[in-house]
Amino acid sequence: MRSFLKKNWISSLLLVVILILAYIAYSRGGWRLAYEGIKSGITILVREIPLLTAAFLTAGLIQALVKKESITRWLGQDSGIKGILLACLGGGLIPGGPYVYYPIASALLSSGAGLGVLVAFVTAKNLWSVSRLPYEFALIGSSIPIRRYLITFLIPPLFGLLVEWIFGGYIQKIRENVKE
Repeated sequence: MRSFLKKNWISSLLLVVILILAYIAYSRGGWRLAYEGIKSGITILVREIPLLTAAFLTAGLIQALVKKESITRWLGQDSGIKGILLACLGGGLIPGGPYVYYPIASALLSSGAGLGVLVAFVTAKNLWSVSRLPYEFALIGSSIPIRRYLITFLIPPLFGLLVEWIFGGYIQKIRENVKE
């Protein structure tokens, strides 16, 4: 049990948070409020299972179909600005939330992508997400999203380059820690 908790400390921490929240819900509204909270969480899980499944299957298929040598050549530590710009483009174009792009980032990590590439991918997804443009245009007009894109345009590639320059040498240690 101790070994399990040591290896899965994040899961253990989340379990503690769940227990604390369940206790707070119980103390405020009894079993009924605690049950409603748990039921709401299960409803969200069931609703998101198809998307989560698709995301993890996509990540697995990327690992199976794209040769590690190709990932290393195009997105590896030595791919330079080309790899970072490709990651920015991919991050900006991929639809979905974190449950979609983090499994893909994980697949890229284990397939040989560089650390700067991964940071550029995730940063571009969060700042350049093309899939949310229709919502933004419909809800707040075009002016704010366009300004946001212009202001943040250089951030993903700059973050990717900066992280690669400062921390790029740690990528193998990161891969080893993720495997554990």
